[in-house]
Amino acid sequence: MTPAGGSAPADRQRPERRARRPWGRAALPFVALAVVAVLDLVAESRRWPLPVVGLLDEPAHLITAGLVLVALPAGTRPLWSWALVGAVAIDVDHGPLYLYGDAVAGDGGRPVTHSMATVLLLLAAAAAVRRYRCALAGLACGVALHLVRDLATGPGVPLLWPLPGAAQVPYPLYAAALVGVTLVAVARQLRTPTRSVVTRP
Repeated sequence: MTPAGGSAPADRQRPERRARRPWGRAALPFVALAVVAVLDLVAESRRWPLPVVGLLDEPAHLITAGLVLVALPAGTRPLWSWALVGAVAIDVDHGPLYLYGDAVAGDGGRPVTHSMATVLLLLAAAAAVRRYRCALAGLACGVALHLVRDLATGPGVPLLWPLPGAAQVPYPLYAAALVGVTLVAVARQLRTPTRSVVTRP
């Protein structure tokens, strides 16, 4: 009961705070993993025209990069947007490949820019140009994540160009690594503090 001429007790006036359940957000990495699996199953179901292959492969590259980034420590977040750009933008080098063929292709058939040389060049530029360090480092991260998927799909990657040879890993190894990354991403989502919801008594 409120005293005459007084106000309600402070504990009654104070709204309650209830933490949001993080499970919905934590489920997103599993959804992303399932999307990659479906895209790859469709890609392997038949011999698709090249534009269709690109439409199936680029989202899988983007999701793969996104899962890895979410699994990384929060301090890497300034790089995320640039890394996602780099994870798909590197495939613009296929344009010259279609025009000039083997002249710009490395071992395995992919362009020589699909190699660690591109990653190292971007990292060197990031070290040299302070103003664009975050953007260049993020792009380098994205290209590296792109190569991770390319190692398991297609004819191989000229990873150590200009040294000869195309690098490949079995697709099941990539899939197992992606499952592990997904579990780490889910664990990070569950540990990340969530905003509380204000409720009135």
